[in-house]
Amino acid sequence: MFALILIYLYYIMKIVKKLINFYNHRTMERKNQFHKLGILYGTDPDTLDLTKKFVGHLINDEEFCTACEEFEQKVNCDECRRDLKSYSNNIFYYEQIGENIPQFIDDPLQYLPENLPNLDFLLVIGIHKDLLSGLPEFLQDKNIKAVIVPVEDPNWVPPGLQKQVLEAFEDVGIQAAFPKPYCSLNFEEDTYNKKGINLTHDTKYIKEFIEYFRIGKPIVSFKLSPDGKAIEDACIIKSAPCGSSYYIVQQLKGKYFLNGKKDNLPLNERISKAHHSYPCNASMDQDNILKDSILHVGGYIIRNAIRKELGLEEEEGTKLKYVIK
Repeated sequence: MFALILIYLYYIMKIVKKLINFYNHRTMERKNQFHKLGILYGTDPDTLDLTKKFVGHLINDEEFCTACEEFEQKVNCDECRRDLKSYSNNIFYYEQIGENIPQFIDDPLQYLPENLPNLDFLLVIGIHKDLLSGLPEFLQDKNIKAVIVPVEDPNWVPPGLQKQVLEAFEDVGIQAAFPKPYCSLNFEEDTYNKKGINLTHDTKYIKEFIEYFRIGKPIVSFKLSPDGKAIEDACIIKSAPCGSSYYIVQQLKGKYFLNGKKDNLPLNERISKAHHSYPCNASMDQDNILKDSILHVGGYIIRNAIRKELGLEEEEGTKLKYVIK
């Protein structure tokens, strides 16, 4: 009997050793990964502002975020982004497209870049609708893993065009995501993401993009006071792509999050104020799919991420109504 137990333990240890080796191998793989990112963006001034914000967060330039000093009186920056990695070396291509083009384009390939380098991921922000429709054909022989098309304005990508382009990406074997807003980006289906609507059915590389650059639907973590009623410290596990998550949680540090404290703003109001002050540059126009503005949905997303981490009931915004006619 004792001998059988020893044999059993021996095989258990072998399995555990294999699992440890596998985990270590995967960890080394992640450390050794290097992904090349390209960015195409449109000509509209709002598009340019959003692009600068998205790219600024990835680069993590010292001058990128000055929100605390600008919007909070007598508050100096405490360098909450100091240890955040810069992905400037990963940006291999950055180009504005769509200047001096006709209103209607019969041949999009004629106006798309001729010098696109080898890339793993392509971020496409607010480009002309006809150029967007030509992207799947243009990219089909470029070995791109995934294309991310943030929708920060209802006019950027109408629902019918989104579905058409998504299906075209499926046909050429390129994974794609159309997050609306960008901070809803996820590789799994949820309230704001549906396969066949704004996600391709295979999302392996979208997951890779999210995990490598640590952006998408925000995930936060808090250290609470001994009585569990106030936030002492915070960290960002995954940030909204614009970088607002860092500023918002800074405004919660040292604050009570349970109602009832005199002169203390309610949690939701404090989050909303910080979200607007950063500021969120998404459109305030009503979106037919969201049944709300994209800016407001961005506010719901970070609010619920924070409430979830604090063990509070999440407060849903309007769910998506995907009706493509």
